[in-house]
Amino acid sequence: MFNNSKARCLNEGPSISEKSAWKTVSRCASFGVGVALSLGLAQSASAITFRTEWTGQILGYSAAGNFSYDEGQTYADGIVRRDDLTDFDISFYDPTGSLIKTFEDNHLTYDEFNFNFDTRTQEILQDGFFDESNGIDIGEYIPVLDDAGEVISATGLNFWSAAPAPEGEPIPHVHLTDYGTEFPDLQIGFGPHLDVAFFTRSRAQLLDDPSAGDQLGQRMTATKVPEPGLLFGLGAIALLLNRLRRSDVRSKAS
Repeated sequence: MFNNSKARCLNEGPSISEKSAWKTVSRCASFGVGVALSLGLAQSASAITFRTEWTGQILGYSAAGNFSYDEGQTYADGIVRRDDLTDFDISFYDPTGSLIKTFEDNHLTYDEFNFNFDTRTQEILQDGFFDESNGIDIGEYIPVLDDAGEVISATGLNFWSAAPAPEGEPIPHVHLTDYGTEFPDLQIGFGPHLDVAFFTRSRAQLLDDPSAGDQLGQRMTATKVPEPGLLFGLGAIALLLNRLRRSDVRSKAS
């Protein structure tokens, strides 16, 4: 049905009148919108995907990835957590944009994985400690134990949050840390970390340098990815309308 209707719309053109041509445009466009919406609804009834992005406050290390979940489900307090995810991939990049490492299906491969997404505000929760319900812990953190089972060091490229309150007021921030110096050539940006982002502290405050700028650190963000079916349908409509307009122009010229 789809192929026949599409062929019928595309074959009509120079041989019909201007009025009939634009009636055809209307019919074809309506058909295309219906297909696009049906594809979009079919997609949205299952998985919904968001793109994640983050840039460090000191050196400009960055992260980019995506996660998906079933938006047809109901989530406690509207929060999607680890067990609710269907996909979670994340990549980390150095300040030049070169890839450091990618973690595919990180929610399945990292035991300490912690991720919490508010479906109502479409925000990633990261104002708490890494192991709390409003914190984040992704990538990997692998403790190294001594003979007594005590943690003596760690390895792994890890993105994690903390919110210490030395004077009573929490200072929420995130870190990108190369535990165990797995990537020794990477420049350290702040303390032992490759980079950080303090949500309530400026770059000048962190570096104790008034000329360093007053930018606050940014949170990891989430942006909804349009459904592939809807994009395909709308693209087909645009192509169809363009072809019909060109056919109409040729008809007038002849």
